[in-house]
Amino acid sequence: MTRSGTISRNELCNRCQLGGLSLCKGIRAYSELSRKRSGPRLRAVTTQTTLVEENENPQFSGILRTGYLRAERILADGRRSIMGFFAPGDLVGDVMGAVGGPALVSATDAEICTLDTAALRLAMREDPDLNAHFIREAIKQHTRQLEMIWRRGALNSRERILAFMVMATEFMPTDPQPDGSLILKVRVSRRDWADFCNTTVETISRTVTYLSEKDMVESLGDGCFRIRDLGVLARLAGLDLPDDYPAMLVSSAQNRADKPRVPAGKRGSDSLVPKPVSGSVSLRN
Repeated sequence: MTRSGTISRNELCNRCQLGGLSLCKGIRAYSELSRKRSGPRLRAVTTQTTLVEENENPQFSGILRTGYLRAERILADGRRSIMGFFAPGDLVGDVMGAVGGPALVSATDAEICTLDTAALRLAMREDPDLNAHFIREAIKQHTRQLEMIWRRGALNSRERILAFMVMATEFMPTDPQPDGSLILKVRVSRRDWADFCNTTVETISRTVTYLSEKDMVESLGDGCFRIRDLGVLARLAGLDLPDDYPAMLVSSAQNRADKPRVPAGKRGSDSLVPKPVSGSVSLRN
């Protein structure tokens, strides 16, 4: 089910939690250049809505405003494989001239700020800054997707589960705690998590139970997890967070990417810096 309607740009932007993104600032330029065309439209979709069928060209352009989408394929044996997730602030549809690929399905209830594709193409040609905004976002998303694909092939099933939790801290809600731990709110279903990691829901449950017994991760229910030490979790997943940092960026992290890099160990309260791992805990099969 979908619903859409045209509302004023000010109303659409003022109510949007992504209003401060550099990409959204570029959209204001788009709105001015396309004032004679239809303005942005807010499209709301419910969970499990197929927005683009597999191998079909997208028929819309937009920015994901709220919620999460997934890119998926059905394999020859009938199994579903999730190639990646789209988070708030990501470009979706035909913004950069997309061609047929994985199906695009809503993993949660979501809202998309859809744009007039023809007017957007015109604006990108006439406004170099807007064009640069979209190119940067497209490169960033592409890099993240490549990183996801690499992890699927290089890690074992347990490590992929942990790698997903580490990566999810970059594009899903988190709540840092006074004791140094981090509460992660996984917004996609356990089945989506499993299909993305090419594993099973049962394996995820066993892995979370193991981590709970080792006092590394505590399941709080409703998709929430308390991660005691993100650095330790990353090391168990076979990741090096300082090296993976650029690939894990999402739209909300653009400002951090533009700042000078600070050597590891000198980032103050940056929770992404791994701390020394004590003991010899390993999740290797």
